[in-house]
Order: sequence, then C-alpha cells, then structure tokens
Amino acid sequence: MSIQFLILIVYFAFIIFLGVLALRKVKASDDLLVAGRNLGLMYVAVSIAAEYMGGLGTIGTAEVAFNQGMGVIWYHIASSFGLILFGVAFAHYYRKYNVVTVPELLYYLYDIKTWKVASVLNVIGYWFFTIIQMTAMGSLVASVTGLDLKISVLVCGIAMTLYLLAAGMWSVAFTSVAFMFTIGTGIPIAFWWVMKKEIPLLATAAGLSGYAGLSNALNGIGLDSAALFSPFSLGAMSVLGYFVGGILGIPAAQATINYSFGAKNWKIARLAPVLAAILILPLSIWTGSLGLFARAAGMTTNPKLALGEALMSIHPVVGGIGIAGIFAALISTVAGILFGCASIMAKDIWQRWLHPNTDDRYLSRWTRLWILIIGISSSFGAMTLPKILQQSFFVYSIRGALMICVAFGLWWKRSHPDAAYYSLWVALIGGVMYQFKFPINFEAIFRLHISTWCAILSLLTFIFISWRSKWTSQTASELPPFIHYEGEKK
Repeated sequence: MSIQFLILIVYFAFIIFLGVLALRKVKASDDLLVAGRNLGLMYVAVSIAAEYMGGLGTIGTAEVAFNQGMGVIWYHIASSFGLILFGVAFAHYYRKYNVVTVPELLYYLYDIKTWKVASVLNVIGYWFFTIIQMTAMGSLVASVTGLDLKISVLVCGIAMTLYLLAAGMWSVAFTSVAFMFTIGTGIPIAFWWVMKKEIPLLATAAGLSGYAGLSNALNGIGLDSAALFSPFSLGAMSVLGYFVGGILGIPAAQATINYSFGAKNWKIARLAPVLAAILILPLSIWTGSLGLFARAAGMTTNPKLALGEALMSIHPVVGGIGIAGIFAALISTVAGILFGCASIMAKDIWQRWLHPNTDDRYLSRWTRLWILIIGISSSFGAMTLPKILQQSFFVYSIRGALMICVAFGLWWKRSHPDAAYYSLWVALIGGVMYQFKFPINFEAIFRLHISTWCAILSLLTFIFISWRSKWTSQTASELPPFIHYEGEKK
C-alpha cells in the first residue's frame, strides 16, 4: 500500500466520522435541507468555495490544461466574478424569501407552470452534473490505487451517496472546514514542490525550475510552450463562454445557493460568496500547471488522469497531502451537487407538486430516498466517463436561463410568466441541439460557446415574449399568492 493511498484512506475515514457526527444536528426536514438556517459566515463561505474547487476546478482544469494549455485559468476567474455578482446582487433575495430551492423562488416570481419546468430542468441538469463530478473523483482514485477507472468511479459514487445520507446539509457544512484547510494547504504545497523540485529533474528542462524549466520541457517534446502558456490558448470564444457560464450560471446554481438558504441571516448570505470568490481565484493556476507538468513528463496519455499521475509521481508525503486536498474538494462538490438535486426532487417535485400533503417526517425520508436514488444511478452513469469540464457547460447553460428568469423577475416590472416559461424550454432545446450538432454544427457556424449560445436564445426569447404579452385577468389568477419576505415591513 502506497503512502499516498494510506493518507487518502485515513483522511476519508475522518470525513466519514465528521459526517456521522453531524447526524446529531438533524431533528427535522429543515435541518436536513438547509441546516436549520443556522450556518455562520465561515461555514457558508468555505462550503461555497469548496464546491468550485471540486472536480471541474481540479481534475477538469488539469485535463483541459494538459490538452490546450493555461487558458483554463479563466475558469476560476469567471467563477469568481459569478460568485461576487451572486453575493452582491442576489444572495439576500434568496435568503429573505425563506425558500429552499431556486424553482421555489420562481414560483413566487412567476407562476406554477414556470416553477414546474424549472424544477424538472434543475433535476435533469444536476443529475447530469453529479455524473460528471463522480467521474472526476473516480479518476483521482484510479490514479492513486491503480484500479480500473470505471470501477473507481462506481465505488466513489456509492461511498459519497452513503456519506450524504447521514445528515444532508449538516454533513457538508461540518466537513467543509476540514476540506478547505486540506485544499488550501495540500494543492499549493504540491504545486510549489513540482515547480521547485520536480521540474529541474526532467531531462528536457535543462536543470531549470519553475515555468522556465517547464517551458523547456514542453519544447523538448515538440510542443509550443508559448502557445500553451498563453491565457488565450483556448480561444477567445471559450474564454467568453467561461464568463457567460460563470456569471449567468452561478447566481442560479442550486448547489451554491443551498448554503445561502442555510445562512443565519441575509447579511451572511451576501458576504459569504464574495469571500469564496477570493479563495478560489488561484486554483486553476496550480492545477493547470500540474496538468502541463504531467504532459511534459509523459506520465499519461489520458488527460483525466493527469493531475492524479502528477501527484503520484512526486514525494509521497507531499503528493499524498495534495491528493487529500483534491479529494476533499471532490467530496465537497459531489455532496453539494447531489444534495441540491435531491432537495429539488424532494421539496419541489415530490412534496409541493406530486404529494402536497407530505408532512415534515415523511419529507426527510423522501429526501434521503432521493439522495440514494440519484447517487446510485449517477454512480453507474459516471462509468460512461464523460468529458469533465466541456460537458459541464451544458448544465451551466440551463442555469444561465434560470438566472435570466430570476434577474428579470426581481428587477423588470414587465416580466411575464410566459416569457420565463418559454425561455427555459428554448435554452434546453437549444443546448441539446448544440450538443448533438442537430441539425447543424452550431459551434462551427456561429463560433459561440454553448453557454453563450443558450444565453442569447434565452434572453431574446424572454424579452420578445414579455414585450408581446399582455397581462389579463386569467394571467393574474394563475399567479401564486405574494409572500412578505424576511425583514420586509408588512
């Protein structure tokens, strides 16, 4: 058994212990779904940050850097912008309305049909997102253990499902502080070690350390290091897509907003995402550099394994700490996304839509049941091994359409329920057509990232229908009753 593997086992056992310890906090469905709305600033901030240091932000960014270079740094820059926008402009609305899910807010902003389609799209999107994150976790464990990648994905997915069943959001909150400490030390230490100690050992690095040595090593195997180090190595349209996906997707991301729902008050909900944005900013630099190191050293031909192989190749203690940091990020992200999907399924679709008479006791049971169903099915789905970062932007496109509906519903008086309803459907259909190149290759013709493409379709649909639609007595009769949110004078 390798030292790295031993560190990983001990760390995971500690996380399971914390998750079980959180079980004492769960006494009602609110404790399971939103941690009793009692999370402080530290818990909310590190939980949000850890989500964006997960599979996409570690394994995914290293995978893209391995193939295309350091242009991937824009992923976390764009995510930081999205988090700041969410904190400044949206978080206090979510918290003040005292809702549990994003579709529940759309219920009060628009009408019942918009809430229903938002619930279904959220479940579909986050189910797919869970699959992507489980793929990332399995790829790391495969690198450490030498197990077959598909088997690693399945084992990790099932283990994560059981962990989250314990205490829901309290499980995530209790472990997020441990995650953040491990991520904040393990990954930068591993990055420093590679740049100072490992790169000079490469035969093609000419004895140089840091980026000078890495540049020599890349050139030595026939690659253009200048192009790979360029911040625009992915192309301008991909960078724009990152920003559109981050800025539009994050303010409507259930997995992120869950923690704002659980905040003690709206001030904490507003400040925490801004602090999280600062914490995640440098991550793509570290992971992207490690991905390029793996390529320069010829460690693997599978980009998904680049980060894990890089950490397994260095000093076992340093590499083990780095692996524990990435594993911590993956656990936190998978847990947040899986829990967000299950909470929408249980609260919006099961309780409010299909079984409105479900009481608190049965809601807790159904939430755990949906965690189990979604977790196990996602574990098997992850064995198809989707591309980690690229495929995630299909989900970001759906979230971008949700954000457009939320923003217009809060700030544009002319917003019409039909506009929200159809803009969500247009984004979904447009995203599917883009992804499967049906009936044409939209990316090749329009040169737009999928996030940008779906945002344009959704925005134009929303504005056009709102301007063309008239409010009638029937429209008014279909609206939910207005609620006074927390802190508002009645």
